[in-house]
Amino acid sequence: MKKATGVKAAVAAVLFCVLPAACPPAHAGWEGKGAQMVGEIITNPGAFFNDFQQDLEATQPLPPGDWLGFQTGVFPTTLPMTMLNASAKIRLHEEGRLASGLPQLDLFGGCWDMVGAKLAEKHMSDDVNSASFRGNYFGAMLASSLSPRVRLFWGYKHSKLRADLNLKKSVDILGTQVSSFQSGFEDNFFIAGIEHATGLDKFWSIQLNYGLSTKSVASKISWYGRHFEWGINIYPEGVLVLHPVLNYHLNF
Repeated sequence: MKKATGVKAAVAAVLFCVLPAACPPAHAGWEGKGAQMVGEIITNPGAFFNDFQQDLEATQPLPPGDWLGFQTGVFPTTLPMTMLNASAKIRLHEEGRLASGLPQLDLFGGCWDMVGAKLAEKHMSDDVNSASFRGNYFGAMLASSLSPRVRLFWGYKHSKLRADLNLKKSVDILGTQVSSFQSGFEDNFFIAGIEHATGLDKFWSIQLNYGLSTKSVASKISWYGRHFEWGINIYPEGVLVLHPVLNYHLNF
């Protein structure tokens, strides 16, 4: 019984938003809602994990005067999802340097790997055949000033990930049988947004991402300073519509 409960807990941790069936619901209606969410995740795991990938992506332009940046997602990616990740940005052209009116040009990209899945595969080999969750993205961004404090930015992003889980036998998570899934996600996105400087190394921005193949829309509202970005990502078609986000970055 303890072993079965442990498997349920491991799978539930990977799925992030549910508790093992052995645990009583915190309040009335939670179990039914949890079962619905699990069903949606199992139906399309790739889209579910792509929302978390977007949480860690570094898709704002580099601040004026900086030429290189590094970023890692803290919440909800590294914690609690165990998605170790790293992103980088490099400025290829400073706004107005070659000719007046030419926008800033940045390249960006990053990758992640879910170490929790690897640990489950290693330490629960009697129950887990394989578990692999990883992804990457890259793109280019243009930014142009409307005023000394306001910039428009727009660009292109390519995102790709794999989400694979294979258990040796199925387990019941809130009434949903989970045994395995093999899923991926790949799309090209158009990105557009506006950034406003509120002080020295202090900004807020609003960003819209549109998936050209999936026809999906996501938006991001962010406040960021010299090292930290706080934000709320909104996924209207996602299992979890609102994602509070915390990222750490270092620019040069």
